[in-house]
Amino acid sequence: MDRRDDVVTALHRIFLSAGIGSAKQVEAVRALGRAGGPQAAQLIGQIYQEAFSGSAIQMACIAALGEAARAYPSVLPGTE
Repeated sequence: MDRRDDVVTALHRIFLSAGIGSAKQVEAVRALGRAGGPQAAQLIGQIYQEAFSGSAIQMACIAALGEAARAYPSVLPGTE
């Protein structure tokens, strides 16, 4: 895997292949957050929207979005 997006894609495939609500899915979401970047954030948001309300997956998505945000600059270049 040469790029972050390759890792994000692999993690998303792991998430999709795991049993619904399984520990494997929760860990895949957490790993997506640690991978970070726009693609990961978009996938985490999608997973959150499709998960059952109040589920462990939704809670993992909330934490993962926070982690994914670390990959973004706090201020966009040229907007200071």
